[in-house]
Amino acid sequence: MRKLILTLFCIFTVLSVSAQGKVYTEQLIITINGESSEPQTTDVTIYENGDGTINFEMKNFFMVSGENSVPVGNIFIENLTVTEGEGGLKNFTFNGNLVIQPGDLKDVDFWVGPAFGEIPLDLRGKMTDNKMFATIDIDIREAFGEVLFVQFGTDDFDSSKTYTENFIITINGETSEPQNTELKIVDNGDGTINFIMKNFFMVAGENSVPVGNIVIEHLSVTEGEYGLKLLTYKGSMTIQPGDLPEVDFWVGPSFGVIPLDFRGKMSDDKMYAVIDIDISEAFGQILFVQVGTDDFPEEQDTVKDIAPVRKSSSAVYDLSGRRVKNPSRGIYVVDGKKVLF
Repeated sequence: MRKLILTLFCIFTVLSVSAQGKVYTEQLIITINGESSEPQTTDVTIYENGDGTINFEMKNFFMVSGENSVPVGNIFIENLTVTEGEGGLKNFTFNGNLVIQPGDLKDVDFWVGPAFGEIPLDLRGKMTDNKMFATIDIDIREAFGEVLFVQFGTDDFDSSKTYTENFIITINGETSEPQNTELKIVDNGDGTINFIMKNFFMVAGENSVPVGNIVIEHLSVTEGEYGLKLLTYKGSMTIQPGDLPEVDFWVGPSFGVIPLDFRGKMSDDKMYAVIDIDISEAFGQILFVQVGTDDFPEEQDTVKDIAPVRKSSSAVYDLSGRRVKNPSRGIYVVDGKKVLF
């Protein structure tokens, strides 16, 4: 008897866990005949089936147009296929027929949705762990002569990461004091990133010139050693104006299209980059910008495994891939291997 009770308890527990879903709370907007409703706070519950599919449930759905509100019912769609999208988003779609189920609010006597019978429905959505965006087109032309356009949430997913590093500028051999700055990295989901450094100032001694925003799109990303991501870009760009209210004029946009060479690397919590900005036509010089420091812990941990080398007949390169004729003390690459000089 005890064994039977324990077995039933285990079955009940499994069923209870499987029935639990993840609830997303977003604003819902309904558009009918070009007229959009006020946003309504609505819940959508997602049930993971464990086979790469999900069940989608929007309970107690109301059709709202102006001051009119009609209780429709529950939209429940089973076995939606989920695919991985850009930036780690999960995408799901459904295009088929559906019967809307009655809701369960006690103060509603009649739900109109089941009376529609089987209706065409088109669902497209995406989600992360804490945000969802979906559009639902519900074809009720046979019953009402119209199509409901439903929007759940907003399509403003942020796939960016912010790094805070010091950066140093060298102009004509003179190096500025380190300045603290934030860098924004946007993952494009196609093996490239966008690099954004806002409100960049050109500093030389006591002089400070507001330059603007450095935005480099579609930087190539490759996997490096120790899990680091290597970044490269060589091309042209136009510096954009900054957005500090106390600055009246940003000099960067006046440079026009300028050549730029970018090399960098990043981990989950640290970034290092060197940026050569050619403004020789406007100022007769090149800005050498260093962001962060090239002292990633993963690489430091391997120094003890690198044999000291004082002389070598082979070409010597630094960790950014540049050939070095007279290496000082540090770690370099010789014949494809890291060595300590």
